[in-house]
Amino acid sequence: MKDFTFSFPTRAIFGRGAEGKVGEQCAPYGPNVMLLYGSERIRRSGLLDKLTADLEAHGMTVTPFGGIQENPLLSKAEEGCRLAREKHITLLLAVGGGSVIDSTKAVSLGAKYDGSLWDLYTGAVKAQKALPIGVVLTAAATASEANCVSVLRHDQLHQKLALTEPLTYPKFALMDPELTYTMPPAQTAACSVDIFSHAFERYFHKGQEGTLRSQMCAAVMRTVIQELPRALAKPDDYDARAQLMWTATVAHSNILGFEGDFACHALSHVLTGQFGLSHGTALGILMVAWCKFMLTVEPKAIARFAALVWQAEPGQSEIHAAQNGISSFQQFLCASGLPVTLREAGFGDASVEVLADIALPGRTGALGGNFRPLGYHDVVNLLQLALG
Repeated sequence: MKDFTFSFPTRAIFGRGAEGKVGEQCAPYGPNVMLLYGSERIRRSGLLDKLTADLEAHGMTVTPFGGIQENPLLSKAEEGCRLAREKHITLLLAVGGGSVIDSTKAVSLGAKYDGSLWDLYTGAVKAQKALPIGVVLTAAATASEANCVSVLRHDQLHQKLALTEPLTYPKFALMDPELTYTMPPAQTAACSVDIFSHAFERYFHKGQEGTLRSQMCAAVMRTVIQELPRALAKPDDYDARAQLMWTATVAHSNILGFEGDFACHALSHVLTGQFGLSHGTALGILMVAWCKFMLTVEPKAIARFAALVWQAEPGQSEIHAAQNGISSFQQFLCASGLPVTLREAGFGDASVEVLADIALPGRTGALGGNFRPLGYHDVVNLLQLALG
């Protein structure tokens, strides 16, 4: 086990009615709240009015900022930065899931920086200040409510970059599983696969192997396997939704441990940027393809994964166990209504070479590496498997 320093600075308030504490949680941060959200779902459900009323009852002025979309855009974040400065905002309140929270993190940094917001994401400039952030979580997936990572997509470059910035840790997260009841089935499935991926890519890390870490990662993956079908079959199953919501936070807030082999995540940013696929959908396709690729070079590891996570029957050869695990993975995605290949997703004519060139500009460097680095030709072969 490696040495580490761990901090979980976000205050998580979990359970039915948690959003009713929004006024008391926001009040200490000043009088001007900017409420950021995505679709009109929160307005139609009455949540927007409920939150606004509670904030105003606690003496705060509320500035709404909606229309944040999946795979959040730089232009929208820059619009939010301008509004935050104009209204002298003292706290940003993200009401939504990962995309809304990520955009809120971008606004928190950009509102306190005079230059181009994109400079912060490319690493050209290091952020010095940020507006404080609170969260009302309505979708369980990215754990953005409890980590300091955000992802932003450049409108013109179609480039997606992730930024890890401790200044953007949310101060609090109000987590009511009932707020996820109205998520469409496809979004519920894709978000749950995103949860799975955060444990999957931590599990495959040769420098961090250990009993506790492996078992905890496997527990997260098995929880998704068990609870997603329940949530899809009965969207208002509180326990299933609660299990998924907290599992999402556990999966990507470093409770499972640090680092991972995030080759699939890196490639998913390419697919979401080029095709507009949801992050979870892209990850499902890529994780299956990654397992198929690794089966040829790391069969023992894939067989262990199949046994621990997919309950592959004992007594099989490594290859058969691994193949059966991959088949179970594919069947799980299909049963959840998700595509297993790019062809199934409608992108069968994609050029794997073009995608690989985007992933590794100049055809140099590698993706991942904590399990096994993928050079350019490896990425082409993996994408060919993902194409189907």
